[in-house]
This record gives sequence, C-alpha cells and structure tokens, in this order.
Amino acid sequence: VAQAMPGPLFNFAAYLGSIIAMNAGYPFIVGAVLAWFGLFSPGIMLIFGIMPFWGRFRRWPLYRRALPGLNAAGVGLIVASVFSLTFGALSISHFKATSLCIGVIAFTAVDQLKWFEPGVVVGGGVLGIIAWALKMA
Repeated sequence: VAQAMPGPLFNFAAYLGSIIAMNAGYPFIVGAVLAWFGLFSPGIMLIFGIMPFWGRFRRWPLYRRALPGLNAAGVGLIVASVFSLTFGALSISHFKATSLCIGVIAFTAVDQLKWFEPGVVVGGGVLGIIAWALKMA
C-alpha cells in the first residue's frame, strides 16, 4: 500500500533518517537528506540510464513480441496480490461474510458506479463499524 502512495514513503524515509542520524550524533538534516536521496535516487538513475536507449529498445522485435506476456504477468501479479490481501483480511476478520460483502460492495462502487474512492473507503469503514455494533457474523 505504501508504494502505491510514494509521498508518505519518502516522508517516512526522511523521518527515519533523521532519527538514526540524531541517535548517531549527527545533525538530523544529514540523516533526512541521505535517507531521502537513498530512496529517491535509484529510480532517477534508472530513468536517466534507460531514456537514451528507450526509443531504440522499443523497436526491437524481441521486445515487441514479449510485451503482451510482460503485461499479462503484471496483471497476474496484481490479481495474485488482491487475492492474497483478501484472504489475509478474511483470516483475521471476526465477521468473514460481512467483510467479504463490504469488499464486494466497495469494489462495485468504485469500478462500476465510479464513486469517489476516498468516500468509498470511509463508507466501508462505516459499514464495518455498523457490522461490529450489530455483531454480524
């Protein structure tokens, strides 16, 4: 989830870097900057390292043949992570059937009805609280 929202991840890295630097006797800003650059720089180096070759790479026949398989593998990994998260949440839920229904309702609201995602998250939380208050199984 944190990698889906990189802003908090970078802020957390800067916070951890500052704490570690202060515990080691260095100014907090040194740790914050080093941790932030340590998290941020690999992606930037990868982008600037590949961009000069990207136009040529896209024309390679091997790449063009492999692209549908790479896309299918990406979709498969996303689906597998959804199932993994779903089963993990269901295994710790006290209200398994209710949790599954709330998940299906939330998915339908976002995917089919195009509702505002943060509103659906809040609504799912409210439904969960109602289920807890009613002791639904």
